[in-house]
Amino acid sequence: MPIELLGLTPAYTVVGAYRLATDPNLYRPVWARSRKSLQRALLFAVPYSVLALPLTRLYVTFVLSRSPLSPKNVHEAAYFGVSPVAYTTWALLAGQVSALIEFLLKRELRKSREEVYEQTVRSRGKPADWWQPYTEEWLVPPVDRAKRAAEKQSFYVRLSSPLVRIVLLRVLLTPLSFIPGLALCVLSAIRSLTMGRLLHRSYFAAKKMTPFEVELWLAEREVGYRLFGFAAALLERIPLVGLVFSISNRIGAAMWAHDLEKRQHAFRSGELKPTKVYQSKTAVIAAQQRASDIPDEVLHGPGGFPSTKGPVKIAGDGSEIGRVAPAPPPLPPREL
Repeated sequence: MPIELLGLTPAYTVVGAYRLATDPNLYRPVWARSRKSLQRALLFAVPYSVLALPLTRLYVTFVLSRSPLSPKNVHEAAYFGVSPVAYTTWALLAGQVSALIEFLLKRELRKSREEVYEQTVRSRGKPADWWQPYTEEWLVPPVDRAKRAAEKQSFYVRLSSPLVRIVLLRVLLTPLSFIPGLALCVLSAIRSLTMGRLLHRSYFAAKKMTPFEVELWLAEREVGYRLFGFAAALLERIPLVGLVFSISNRIGAAMWAHDLEKRQHAFRSGELKPTKVYQSKTAVIAAQQRASDIPDEVLHGPGGFPSTKGPVKIAGDGSEIGRVAPAPPPLPPREL
């Protein structure tokens, strides 16, 4: 793949889908493994849909009729000739059926996802040591930002967990589900960075990166990983068809990893030189303030903007924990 695609990471989801559809070495093992299980899952999904349809319609009618965000008369409202109640009902039902089939095919899907990634890597014809070692591409890497991201990682994992996604999709976002694609976009945005990390988990293992190197790598390429993760999560959230994209996204992730490693080789060989310098927004603003004519006691006094980051937390009573109190001004000399 051309390395220029590194600036447009969502394109790798399209590359993965194209390769899955055209490469028999990828789609034939997947189809052979999942065909019988898929037939059984579809047969089980038909009676489930018949039973779940009226219950889902009652739930949607109850929620939309009491939501201030939905149309005033949900039973008579129509957008482009489609009732919001009917659209939301079928959208939620399709999501339920897709989740049911994914659950019944859980083992086959997990094996297929791992297999297509490994097959894509093997098709590049590179030895194991070609993927190593980790090479820093920044002149001054964002170490502080990587440390803060590592501290928040457990929160991000919980936020993108299946339980949270189910609660958001089935409960909190139901009043807005009559707007096509809104719930999918919100959930995909929440899961974007975690999704990008998940799809390159094998790549990080192949490079034998330490946990901190992974955080530093993601901090330096956060925008690219968020865009790729958002596109991948959005495609996988499409009912039924998303199961296929969950496989093709692994192919796209492998192609992206190969291009990233080609760039790593360019830095190791000296063809490319590190030039990027990390500077926090706080430091930039502080430098701009120091260059101004405003007195320092005004800039950084009570209510002023801090010139450095510090471990300051707000306690329950409103007091600041961790801030060093400024030294009191000296007393005037005593008159003799």
